[in-house]
Amino acid sequence: MTGFARAAAAEARGDLPQARELYLDLLRADPRDAAALHRLAMVELRLGRPGEAVTLFQKSLAIARNLEVLLDFGAAMAGMARWDAAATVYAAALRVGPDSVDAQYGLALALHGQGRPGDAEPHYRKVLATHAHLGEVHNNLGVALLDLGRFAEAAAAHREAVRLDPGDAAGWGKLGVALQRMGDGGAAEAALRKAAGFAPQSAEHWYNLACVLEAGGRAAEAAGAARIAVALDPAEAANWLALGNAAQAAERREEAWRETAWRAAAAAVRLAPSDPAARNNLANALRSLGRLRDAVVEYRAALALQPDFPVAEINLALALSILREAEGALAVLRGLTARQPANDEAWRRMGRVLVDAVRPDLAVAALRNAIVLLPGDPESHADLAMAAAMCDWSGQSAEACRRVLRLAPGHAAALGQLFRQQRALCDWRGLDGLEALLLRRAREGAEGVSPFDLLSCDSSLADQMAVAARWAAAKSRDAVPVNMPAAIPSAAASADRRLRVGYLSSDFREHAMGHLMVDALETHDRSRFAVTAYSTGIDDGSALRRRFERSLERFVDLRRHSDADAAAVIAADGVDILVDLTGFTTFSRTAILAARPAPVQVNWLGYPGTLGASFVDYILADPTVILPGEERFFTERVVRLPDCYQPNDRRRVIADATPSRAACGLPEDGFVFCCFNSTHKLTPALLDGWARILAAVPDSLLWLYAGNPQAADNLRREGEARGNDPRRLVFAAPLPHAEHLARHRLADLFLDTLPYNAHTTASDALWAGLPVLTRRGTTFAGRVAASLLRAAGLPELIVEDQQAYEAAAISLARSPGRLRDLRHRLARALPTCPLFDTPRFTRHLEAAYRAMWDNHRSGAGPRHITIAAEAGPVGWNPDQEGKAYDSR
Repeated sequence: MTGFARAAAAEARGDLPQARELYLDLLRADPRDAAALHRLAMVELRLGRPGEAVTLFQKSLAIARNLEVLLDFGAAMAGMARWDAAATVYAAALRVGPDSVDAQYGLALALHGQGRPGDAEPHYRKVLATHAHLGEVHNNLGVALLDLGRFAEAAAAHREAVRLDPGDAAGWGKLGVALQRMGDGGAAEAALRKAAGFAPQSAEHWYNLACVLEAGGRAAEAAGAARIAVALDPAEAANWLALGNAAQAAERREEAWRETAWRAAAAAVRLAPSDPAARNNLANALRSLGRLRDAVVEYRAALALQPDFPVAEINLALALSILREAEGALAVLRGLTARQPANDEAWRRMGRVLVDAVRPDLAVAALRNAIVLLPGDPESHADLAMAAAMCDWSGQSAEACRRVLRLAPGHAAALGQLFRQQRALCDWRGLDGLEALLLRRAREGAEGVSPFDLLSCDSSLADQMAVAARWAAAKSRDAVPVNMPAAIPSAAASADRRLRVGYLSSDFREHAMGHLMVDALETHDRSRFAVTAYSTGIDDGSALRRRFERSLERFVDLRRHSDADAAAVIAADGVDILVDLTGFTTFSRTAILAARPAPVQVNWLGYPGTLGASFVDYILADPTVILPGEERFFTERVVRLPDCYQPNDRRRVIADATPSRAACGLPEDGFVFCCFNSTHKLTPALLDGWARILAAVPDSLLWLYAGNPQAADNLRREGEARGNDPRRLVFAAPLPHAEHLARHRLADLFLDTLPYNAHTTASDALWAGLPVLTRRGTTFAGRVAASLLRAAGLPELIVEDQQAYEAAAISLARSPGRLRDLRHRLARALPTCPLFDTPRFTRHLEAAYRAMWDNHRSGAGPRHITIAAEAGPVGWNPDQEGKAYDSR
């Protein structure tokens, strides 16, 4: 046996040290023995000395360009992932052996490994031209085609691979990925389940299946597949990422998944701390848990690892916006849009941040940029509609809503917004159909229908409760319950034994709510009640704002606090009863209430209806606005005050000077009907009735409020269509509040609206001495004026139907003596009637709070309460406070 044969035999039986010595003996005898150099290179590779092997391959090839040596050398380079060198070697092998399938395939793999799938493709195809039976090559061709974005061709290649070998788990797995990229989720799932069936221990197949299931909206099933991937390969960060993503998707439906999402994302970061995607996912999970500041840290960490990471930048801006750090959010988004001016999502997010920051004009500009970039996105148009509405650009808002509905006919929020804007503009074209469609969508359970929009519809209490419940659930979905500080004693145990009452509102300013509330808050008995105003709205610099700040025991500005931080502040203050004065109006902060910062929470004044929320215990009402037996339509327990649920300000100033009729655009003579309600409360049926009233009262006119010129034009046109001279409609411009009250003296009778009554506007009219004629409605919002009139001592101005309403208006206009008597009665009653007796009102309110607190303290939970009217200010016994009520 020759020396080479002995060395080869030792190599073949695995005795590599002996083989090495024998090959070295040959080379000592003949250093240019190319075959010995080649085999020694292979031995050195097997002994784990790749550097020595490379040198030996190169020496062998320098002596002779042998195809076998080139193929082995190429395989060695590929094994070390030195793809550039492998490609060079295999290319040389092809020059030596042009028909070598191994060289062709090796070059294809090397080029693919270099990230050149397009260059690899023809080489894969040359191999398959003569060896079409090789499933592995079909699979690798499929991977190259997938990398090139040619998903259908990739799927065809993988299908051929599994046809050749139906038990090829890898082929089924790759086919599943290709089908997913094609958008065929069902076929992708089937392929991946086959892959997992043939190779159940492969974490990769379970990972890919999790991705497919999550993309298909089956988050819980996706999380199950991801859990298997994690169990099989817990050291792979991608598996934890998949679990985290699936859990985050699942928690949108079930909050129990939040913790799983966070743990999975945290595990991914531990395994891959330098992976920016893992950091972004962890931040998302932290944001879902309400840990916004921790989320901001992780988003910034992701951006430190990858500064050009638009998804993380947009997410960071969202977190900062939720934290009410608008300037920080805008700085991030401005940087992103400067770098990527075509990023529509960044412009859209900027618009939303500006809306939240109450800068709607700038929001409109940002959202228009988003729409230019992606005109088919209904959400950008919906956001534009909202921003334009905040600017009082009702026409632009309505047109944006119409675009949304063309793009997404089922968009319930846009439908409601369009209904609201057309009502604000008095653009009644197709309004009946819009209202009917909105009510149908509400009754079908559509998400996105605003409860506020239903107040102006012909809706029932049941409709309003169902919509409010869905709205409250959506607005509170991400709320995290606040940790109640154990160190804060309850009112019963506190040193001064005062009941701590907090009032939460965005409207401690020049606003209808502000005018109604300020006197009642000032009148609270500070010896028994510790009162705090929690403001979430703007400081408008008005005298009314300064009055709130100056006259209340504590005034806390929470506008720049996140919902979670605001709730934490309230909880830390040890508030016993938190009263929400905003409800579902424009700047509501429902998530603060959802965090449960106080043991007793109350819905009052800001929103005339139920909030539909499990986290609100009571609604303050009266016997008129919520009739006995209607409690089942309110998720809150009903607390009825004896006179009227609405407070008023005894100190409201009316300007001394009454403007002239000419200054207000009114003729010198003629009976003046007026209605200063917002135009969204006006309806075609209402104007029909008013037109009949005007026709029956010669020389009468109708004085309306219309801040929008387009609304005034539409009302003139509608009036003319009903046979009225357009000059009989006169429109009042906005004025400072005291002057606005003074001009009521020029009117003779206020005509109320339905289904949404005059609320503060009716109080304004009565305070200014102007009688109000109202129809009693079937919901809270439609009975407020009736409640006010009862408390003012004018119940005869409440009628039950349209015929009686028109008859009463005409009769009063034709009976100047009767109307004069009503005015005199109202003037005499103003100083003493329950409607404007703030001390009386506040004592009833305090009795209600004591009753609520007694229920809470007893452990009985919320129950319906009726507060008994006191006989008068004299003889009221504060020791009986909280006892003058019935609880059921």
